[in-house]
Amino acid sequence: MLAVRAIVWGYPLVRAAELREKSTQPDRPYAPRPPTVATAPINHLGLARALADPDTRIGVAPNNDTLYALAFLDTAAGPFQLDTPDFGDRYYVFQFGDADSETRQSFGQSSHGRRLPPIFIVGPAYSGSVPAGALLVRSRQRYLMVAGRILTDGAADLPRVHGLQDRIRLTKWLAPGHLVEPPITPQRRLPDGPAGDPLRWLARLGTVLRDWRTEPDDAALAASLQAIGLASTAGFREQDLSPKVREEVRRGVRDGLAAIAAKTRALGAVKNGWSTNYAGSRFGGDYLLRAAVAMDQIYVLDRKEALYPVAHRDGHGHPLDGRTRYTICFRRQDLPPVNAFWSITLYYAKGFLVPNARRRYSIGDRTPGLTYGKDGSLRIHVQSDDPGAAGRSNWLPAPAEKFMLMMRLYRPRPDAMDGQWHPPAIMPSAVAKGDGAEACGAP
Repeated sequence: MLAVRAIVWGYPLVRAAELREKSTQPDRPYAPRPPTVATAPINHLGLARALADPDTRIGVAPNNDTLYALAFLDTAAGPFQLDTPDFGDRYYVFQFGDADSETRQSFGQSSHGRRLPPIFIVGPAYSGSVPAGALLVRSRQRYLMVAGRILTDGAADLPRVHGLQDRIRLTKWLAPGHLVEPPITPQRRLPDGPAGDPLRWLARLGTVLRDWRTEPDDAALAASLQAIGLASTAGFREQDLSPKVREEVRRGVRDGLAAIAAKTRALGAVKNGWSTNYAGSRFGGDYLLRAAVAMDQIYVLDRKEALYPVAHRDGHGHPLDGRTRYTICFRRQDLPPVNAFWSITLYYAKGFLVPNARRRYSIGDRTPGLTYGKDGSLRIHVQSDDPGAAGRSNWLPAPAEKFMLMMRLYRPRPDAMDGQWHPPAIMPSAVAKGDGAEACGAP
């Protein structure tokens, strides 16, 4: 049971550290990165120059709507200052994700309109001055993720977004008016080991805990884990466990991972086959929800900034599978209620984008050529085979295997945040028929 608790509590800590290590590449910090990936050395800002595609393998469920500006900060080397340009009427947001995968602060169009003040980023123990007029972000742990998202409307829009990205500055703050390039600091490396061995998770968690600042709410749980060889001072000491206890710990980790995976199918309210997490990025003491979100969609935004309904099953409760044809039918009055924009992105069951000849990985209110019915309804085709000329404009290509869908509602309206609105069911159809001009009719 202690091993179950350890993995449910510690899974997001490990996933966040793995993402930091994969992004910053401590052994080769200046190694070339693909243009779809916004990674960089520790304490430096990386810029994605192209929208995510099937080759994007950083984290899970990448969005295909925005270009990222991404940094992982070692706040022990700070303070840092983040300066951003005037974004005009374009949607943008900057998220500050803690090392437990929660996001407690984000700033952007919804909070400040066209332009942000300077953002001053410090570690948990910082007690110095704060520049006048700056927004303060205080990390709870040594490491902090900064993720900027800038809305991008296809390839033709890339040069304009690149111009905005190029005016973002991340610097180390020494004194008022004295900003320098941040250093690249060493990181404690996560241990390798057989990927299938459950104890690898605890070895990695033990390494994370060596840099961890235990929160008061977690103190009792963290102390209890010493009984299975986990301690902040020494990491994970497998050698201290008897063979019998070691096998029980392995079983506990497996059970914990299974519980997390099961929770991903019901992140919150389940309606019409869609599961919506209304807690957003602040989980309180719900460690199982935090772990499930980290497994399926790590570092989500706060619910006031974005909601993420997820579907693994159709309206009849059967797993989504591209060997079946589906339709999603929005009546005009049921279109997603947002103040920014919405999209539906399709992924393999493991959370990566699916290659297809059209290079269409998401569909939404900004998709060029989208066809609406005469009554304002919208019919989306989700299937692996081409629906033909009549339905192609509203087609979201699927693989001929199991897949998942994630809807993104940016700046959702109150009826979405309060659970009064839900996405319509994903319904199978024996024959793909109709097109975007066909009315959806009654539910």
